[in-house]
Amino acid sequence: MYNFRTDLASERKEIYQKANNLQKIDGIETNEEEIDKNLKVERVKITNENGEKAIGKPKGNYITIDIKNLKIAQDEELTKASELLTKELKKVIDEHIDSQGEILIVGLGNIYVTPDALRTKGNK
Repeated sequence: MYNFRTDLASERKEIYQKANNLQKIDGIETNEEEIDKNLKVERVKITNENGEKAIGKPKGNYITIDIKNLKIAQDEELTKASELLTKELKKVIDEHIDSQGEILIVGLGNIYVTPDALRTKGNK
């Protein structure tokens, strides 16, 4: 397996494709939606063992919301981003939890560090 330095499925897919000169990876479906110039969402669905092996992630759905210039975003941009996050979370919840089920949502990170930067290259 390729030695990735990121935990994001979208980045792993892109790295794997470039490293192997591929247009598409068997077992991985993607959908990218550009909301505006500063906001986009990418959905990666790993559907089989080939996809799992390619990028080292288990089967499932992975969603990345990319917000450009977050530190200087205006209220309108932050509202749009929070509405997008709400919409994506509702889809996930509706797909996996019945109306009486329980769910835990955890946010990780801050404005100075990304979650995948918390470990050093030597740690596994």
